[in-house]
Amino acid sequence: MPCPTCGATDARTQILPGYWRCDAVVRVGELVGGPAGTAVPAPGPAESKRCGTIYIQTRADDEAAVCRCGDPAIGECTECTRAVCGDHSALWQGWRVCDRDLANARMRSRAQAIAEERRREAEAAAAEAERHRQRTELLELADEDAVWILYARDEKRTEQEIRSAVHVLRGLTAAEFTDACLYLLPYARDPEKRRAGVTRISGWAFEGADYHGRSWFLTRKGEWHRSGAYGASEADRWKKVRFDDVEKRAVIDELAWQQKVDSGLI
Repeated sequence: MPCPTCGATDARTQILPGYWRCDAVVRVGELVGGPAGTAVPAPGPAESKRCGTIYIQTRADDEAAVCRCGDPAIGECTECTRAVCGDHSALWQGWRVCDRDLANARMRSRAQAIAEERRREAEAAAAEAERHRQRTELLELADEDAVWILYARDEKRTEQEIRSAVHVLRGLTAAEFTDACLYLLPYARDPEKRRAGVTRISGWAFEGADYHGRSWFLTRKGEWHRSGAYGASEADRWKKVRFDDVEKRAVIDELAWQQKVDSGLI
């Protein structure tokens, strides 16, 4: 199809399916709608410019409005702009395409789906590998750092941090665990006061909403008191206990459990 402005057919560029831009360089006077001039051109070189007209040509010049099979066309392929019938075309994402371009589109879509599936599988494998690493590898922590991880709840902890802290603290004796707590807790938070019978004790509470029906209180003198569930402790229920390895393990387990709940690990 020739350009409707200058009539050129040999210099054009397809910018969209069915849309062409004329790139022919012609004299201004030869353009349709160009400036009116006299019959005799003015002396000197004629002014030339690129036509630049954008026009629609949905089919090749030598094609009729029939499909390649000879049946009447019902539309045009949005990819190759050829006329197609209903048997050799279909709608793809709202656009009519011929069977050849449809097959290519489906292959590209399938390849993208396979690539996306492989990417998700790789991400899942990497996440599982990281979880396995956190379950099997332990961090090297000082005693005070382990207490900080389990006692202070200012931010979420990873499973690896909790497991490492539990491993370190379980290796301490009851007296060593108490000493580590007395060293760190003044930096973690200010001591509070509780009533234990007719006396008042000052120190730090080991209690939480997800503890299993028991709480502890460590005084500034290093004495341990035990009471009931969090939020239900009364003044007379704080009883001094002999802090042995069984009590120490119970405190560590409750601290770890509360940290897992606060960190969304369970």
